Amino acid sequence: MIVLFRNGEDEELYDDTYLLARSPAGQWQYPLTSSGGGMPEWVLNRPDEPLSDWRGNDLVNLSAQLAHPDTEWVAELTMMATRRIATVQVRYAGDVIDVPVPASGLITVPHTIRHVDDRAEFRGFDGSGELIAVTHYQPLTDDDRRYEWPDALLWAD
Repeated sequence: MIVLFRNGEDEELYDDTYLLARSPAGQWQYPLTSSGGGMPEWVLNRPDEPLSDWRGNDLVNLSAQLAHPDTEWVAELTMMATRRIATVQVRYAGDVIDVPVPASGLITVPHTIRHVDDRAEFRGFDGSGELIAVTHYQPLTDDDRRYEWPDALLWAD
């Protein structure tokens, strides 16, 4: 779950990301932690077409959070889609998830990190089902590997 808020001191837009676990009975558990950062103002107004810094792509990656809500590490896979995109297909760690784009254009899919080198692919389709945008995101980087962040056990083979 992503919560957007405006800081009362500097009026900047920020987000808190909560990756929740479910109990064995299926109930959502209270989050032990959250993380977040700055968000661009344009997430409040879904654009009709790519903005100048989107490099002509109708999808832009906003992912940045990892969490350990239960027994596994989870990546937050978040995208913003222009109004041209009706559906986003997320391919990650061997799974394929089709997500209809809500009116806000903000799509978030939490997913277990199965391997540190897994890379997400986001495929954006228009209303007729035509593929019009593709972008990628790798939750863990070479720097993360070097420092064994966020947990050395995650990097053990």
